[in-house]
Parts: sequence; C-alpha cells; structure tokens
Amino acid sequence: MTRLAMIPTAAATLMLAATATAGADPTPGPAPAPIYIPGCTSDQPAQERPEQMLYNCDGSAAMEGMTWTSWGPDGAMGTGVDNAVQCKPNCAEGPHLINPIIVHAWNPRPVDGAGCPAGALFYADLTIAYPEGVPPWIVPGTTWERGVDFVTIDGMPAVHWTDRMPFGCQIPGP
Repeated sequence: MTRLAMIPTAAATLMLAATATAGADPTPGPAPAPIYIPGCTSDQPAQERPEQMLYNCDGSAAMEGMTWTSWGPDGAMGTGVDNAVQCKPNCAEGPHLINPIIVHAWNPRPVDGAGCPAGALFYADLTIAYPEGVPPWIVPGTTWERGVDFVTIDGMPAVHWTDRMPFGCQIPGP
C-alpha cells in the first residue's frame, strides 16, 4: 500500500513541474550591456573585470591581481594590489610601492565612440582605498588634477576619480 500511495504523489509532482516550466518564456531576454572600467590610453583596451590595468595615465601606477566580488549596473567591488612608482628621484629610477587596495567603481554611463559595442557603459567614478599602508603622496586634502581627489572611505585613505571617461574604446577580441 505504501508504494502505491507514493506513485500518485510523484506523478502529481511531475505534472506540477511540467506546468511551471510550460508557462516560462523560453526566449532569453537581451544580454545585459557590457560595463567597462575605462583604460588610460587608446592602447589600453576597455575591460570588464580587469585583472590588471593602469589607472594613473602617466604609467606610474597599476591595479594588479584584481578579484572582483561584484560587477553590474549598481557598481563593482574588488580587491588587489596597487603597484605604484614613487617618482623620486624620478619615475624611471623610483622604487615600486606595493599596497593592498579595495576598488569601488560606480555610476555607469553610456559612451559614444569608435569601437564601442552598442549600449556599452563605462563606470565614470572610481575609488581606490588603502586598508594597509599607503603611498606617501596619498595625503588628506590633496587634489591631483580636476576630478582626482583624496577621500576617506570607512576610515581608509583613498583616491576618487570623478567623471572618469575612456580615452579610447578598443574592446579586446574573442
């Protein structure tokens, strides 16, 4: 008797599952627009979830070993290391300073430009925060250039780029 009672229950479960999937739209929606962190030069392609990239456009600083925990229209969060050159006595001879970083990018905006896929977005705002150790030039009150300022995030010194837009839109091929 026990076995016979289980058969109708299993059949009912299968019918419910079939009904639920029959009502689902099998046509996938459009793919979400790609979101990129802008590169510094036209030689550096725009990238989604870059593992490494120059963020200081004079070539003296790069984010490396990046791991992204989120990436989407609400923003991106990642961790890695900052590999920056202390330009003393000059950038060619200065030591490399390696510090852990926490990166937050947000404010995705469309960009028109040759080579950009339709609907491509770029994070216009970017912060690099230093949870341990900080390069000596990251000092409260500093503004390096228009739209690049010192900020504090959760008690950590950080640099904020505002309205950062791409210098080029070369998208890497498959």
